[in-house]
This record gives sequence, C-alpha cells and structure tokens, in this order.
Amino acid sequence: MRTKWAIRRDQAGVSPVIATILMVAITVVLAAVLYVMVSGLVSGPGSTPRAMGIAVSKSSDGTNWQLTISSVDAGLARENAFLTVFRLDGTVVLQKTAFSALSGAQNASFEQVDTSATSIQPGDKVLLTVDFYVAGSSYQIADADQVLATGILQ
Repeated sequence: MRTKWAIRRDQAGVSPVIATILMVAITVVLAAVLYVMVSGLVSGPGSTPRAMGIAVSKSSDGTNWQLTISSVDAGLARENAFLTVFRLDGTVVLQKTAFSALSGAQNASFEQVDTSATSIQPGDKVLLTVDFYVAGSSYQIADADQVLATGILQ
C-alpha cells in the first residue's frame, strides 16, 4: 500500500493584515535597537580623562625643585589645580593646596610665565624648597574630579 500525500487547499496561512502588522513591529524594534547602539557610540560613556605633563628638575642654584608644566588642558584655573606632596613613608608633607594659594610659608610657590593669564599655561612652574622636600618625595596634582599628574622629586 502506497500512501499518497495530498496538499490541502482549505487551510489558510496568516492573514495579510496580521503579516503586515508583524513586519512593521519587527522593523520598529530593530530601528530602536540600532538607535540605542549608535547613540551610545557617538556620545560615549563620559568625558575624556584630563592630564597634565610635568618635567621635574632642580633649579640652577640647586635650592628648589622645579615642576615645570609642559602640557595642560586649556582653561584650568590656578584655583582649581591642587598640589599634595608626600614623604618617602607616604605621610603628607603638604596638604592638598590650590596653586593660587602656594606661598613661601609652605616652602612652595607657583610662578606663571604670563602673569596676566587666569589659567595655568605650559611653562608655568611650581617651586619646592629642596631642604624641606627631600629627594624621593612624591607629588600629586589634581583638580576637583581626578588626578592630573603624579611623580617623584629626583
């Protein structure tokens, strides 16, 4: 006995209206997913990190460490940049102090290349007295949000 397969013509598939609605819904969902992916790539997760380039040397007369600023983000005000200095054992020698507040009383000072500038410029210097801040001490420069530079006095 042989079985014959017959195609039944009395059953209908999905109606054209339902098929159209499904296609539109799938298209909308795919477009929304694509939009979320692309908008995340364009704007990014947050702001880019900031940094400050510092060159450490001794002054020509040997009395000061010079932290010469070689690069800095534009518009960083002296009041918004803070210096902290640590001893070899990690204890704090100079508490977090704004560049604008550095004075001889802390054995530290800030010298600007352009005294009329309101922001920190490449070429500006932080001077630290060698007798007070010994070789091997470390420094940290930060703004209100993040650390901009770290290094060792050597």
